[in-house]
Amino acid sequence: MSADLQLRTHAVPADEVVALLDLMREHRLHGEYEHGPAVALTPGQVYRARDAALGLCEEVAARLEEDAPNAVFELWQDPHWSADGHYHAYVPKWGHFEAGYDAEGVPHVGVHELIQRLSSSSDVSLGGWMAGEGAGLLGIAVLAVVGEYRAQQRQPSSS
Repeated sequence: MSADLQLRTHAVPADEVVALLDLMREHRLHGEYEHGPAVALTPGQVYRARDAALGLCEEVAARLEEDAPNAVFELWQDPHWSADGHYHAYVPKWGHFEAGYDAEGVPHVGVHELIQRLSSSSDVSLGGWMAGEGAGLLGIAVLAVVGEYRAQQRQPSSS
């Protein structure tokens, strides 16, 4: 089984670009109008590998964090039939956020995992949990940073 794998980079230090491009070539991630491997990175552009093996998203996300540990990126694999898609986002200062997502691209955390985490933190108030473990589970900081990059990339440049 397979589904499209997509990568959007937001910030990549110059000394990590080659490693990232090598990884993209290895997994056949390329821009929509590119006919071969990407030779440069454009922040905010989506790079896609059509019909990638299901589960490849996890392997590529781990490699991205290893090969480009200071890059800010989003990586996702589309849903397939009844299976959710899978979404990863990484911001060096805040770490990694991972979740399933639906056909509309909305990340979600499973109810069972949420209940388990909340019930194991019985000595902490809900506000305290949301300020700590809950913020990580829900990806609050990571998604906020990614959202800021997306907003900046949508704004027309004033040249």
